[in-house]
Amino acid sequence: METPTVTRERALTSLITVIGVGLTAYMLFYAFDRPFVRVRHSNIFLGAGVALFYLYETKKHVFGTDDLEAYRDRDIEYDGSLTGRIQSVVGPYDGYVTLLSAVLAVGVAAYVELNFQRLQFDAPVLGYSQADFVVGALIVLLVSDATRRAYGMAITSVVIAAVAYAMAGPWLPGFLGHTGMSWQDVARFGAIGLSGTYGFILGVGTTWVAIFIMFAGMAKTFGALDYILDVGTELGNKLRSGVVQVAVISSMAMGSITGSAAANTATTGSFTIPMMKRQGVREDFAAAIESVASSGGQMMPPVMGVAAFIMADILQVPYVRIIQAGLLPALLFYFSVGIAVQFVVLKFGWTTEKTGEFDRSILRGGAHFAIPLGVLVYTLVVLRLTPLSAGLYTALTMVGTMYVRNLAVDGPSVGTLVDTTAQTLRGFRDGAVDMAPLVGVLAAMGIIISMLTQTGLAQKISIRMVGLAGGVLIAVLLMAMVLSILFGLGMPTPAAYILVVILVAPGIIQVGVPEITAHLFVFYFAMLSAITPPVAVAVAVGARIADADFLQTGMQALRIGAPGFFIPFAFISNPSLIFWSFPSTLLHAGIVFVGVVALVASTTGYDGRHDLGLPHRGAYLGLSVVALYAPMTAVQVGAATLALAGLGLAHFDRLPAAVTPAKE
Repeated sequence: METPTVTRERALTSLITVIGVGLTAYMLFYAFDRPFVRVRHSNIFLGAGVALFYLYETKKHVFGTDDLEAYRDRDIEYDGSLTGRIQSVVGPYDGYVTLLSAVLAVGVAAYVELNFQRLQFDAPVLGYSQADFVVGALIVLLVSDATRRAYGMAITSVVIAAVAYAMAGPWLPGFLGHTGMSWQDVARFGAIGLSGTYGFILGVGTTWVAIFIMFAGMAKTFGALDYILDVGTELGNKLRSGVVQVAVISSMAMGSITGSAAANTATTGSFTIPMMKRQGVREDFAAAIESVASSGGQMMPPVMGVAAFIMADILQVPYVRIIQAGLLPALLFYFSVGIAVQFVVLKFGWTTEKTGEFDRSILRGGAHFAIPLGVLVYTLVVLRLTPLSAGLYTALTMVGTMYVRNLAVDGPSVGTLVDTTAQTLRGFRDGAVDMAPLVGVLAAMGIIISMLTQTGLAQKISIRMVGLAGGVLIAVLLMAMVLSILFGLGMPTPAAYILVVILVAPGIIQVGVPEITAHLFVFYFAMLSAITPPVAVAVAVGARIADADFLQTGMQALRIGAPGFFIPFAFISNPSLIFWSFPSTLLHAGIVFVGVVALVASTTGYDGRHDLGLPHRGAYLGLSVVALYAPMTAVQVGAATLALAGLGLAHFDRLPAAVTPAKE
């Protein structure tokens, strides 16, 4: 006989499943039919998503269970933070608080839905009621608290600071001063005026982003992640570098979807870091390799950690244009990481012996996943459908493929149909639960943007940045780099991108940099904040999994990821990397790739065969600077750079090979 505790837990789990499955099914229905405007859809999604998040938090706090991948190690980097201290105080009552918050989330969304026409058309002219302001304030509080629980105080503190700045305007000095806002103004512009929380960020998040996050959750449930790791392990047995390059590739693939360097490091790192350590890779290097590879996945098309969708919406350009612009810089980054990892493995002697032939049966075991992937590429690139439509057809293809595959492999039977249906429903649930934490943070980012734009601070920062740099391009870029890293510390990449693109990108555009290039520039540095001390959330997660020293791991991550801090300046100085034109794009890309190899040799102190002293590392650094940043307006410059690089490699090849692997 079940105890009351077990009964309550089962009831809560069933409720989570019903809401999760219903939210994913609703998302697919909206993508197919689109029966009403996006703001109204965003409100429905917000209520269900935030409620789902709080219900799962209730399950964690009351029953201590944590059975979904999206929530494992999700807040590992915030141990000992203000979040932890708050939770320690309210811990005994937290389950009741989260359950009440779930009910409130549904209630405020229902209020907005029932009063939608009035709030959209009448209230801006005739005025808002006191109940409207109260509901608006509750929405601001709910999404801020959901963000705190999901991602710690990093983003929540920015929300608090933005609201405090908006209300304290009359008492602030100098250019920071403004007329100020009352709490009613904060409620109006933050939520109930169908702006702020309901701005374009949540609109993109509940459409383009949601459909792909839910698809990713379904893919994991259907075994796509396990398949990637199995193939990677098999490949690792056949490579001299072992599983290290496999960790890079699998983290790149997963990072492009998750949009969170910390979550990706926790998910894939729990597999890859122990594998690397068993191969002999030192723990700080294993953690560094995983954290860098997980952070860079956010720049890899087609998803780019969901930032690509937001970027396309902000710039009002086709989604395919974002993919095209981001492809070469992303390949440059992962090429540099792959070379750096290879050099490190060879330098320290962490290689493996090749064993046997590749087991093609493992490759065939997941060949069916190529079908939905092909549909995704075809609908996005060939048919040029919107991400929402492409995601719909890809998700439906995934479900259909799994039914056909299971019936073919397990045999046509009622049991096979029942099992596949149950697996599909679990995928629906897991996809919605994966999306739920992101709903709150996207809504919170909308509040930040509304406060900063309504008070004029965003425009003031851009003007001041250009003024302080004297309008000099390199000075503006360096300042933008520092600000992007600072604003991105501790934040998931989509949130970091949204913040820096509002505050920093306009200053770069003012000095003549094209919009899409400026957005990619600040996006890259916001992404790299995940491996930049003192916060370095991805490094913190990786170091904890590897049981390595945080500062030592951070130093190794900077060594491996160093080219990432140089590449954004390369596509500023070489526009053909972003704006393709043949044959100049091919020529310039080839030169920059050579420069990246030289840069990696300089930062790692190894060129593939020899340990390098300071003079040789300096020479490689000089070659990389020429290749990355020399004005490429003539073919002669590129040819000269390639010749110099070739001479440098030939020179080093004549040096005596290192006798023993380096120890430090």
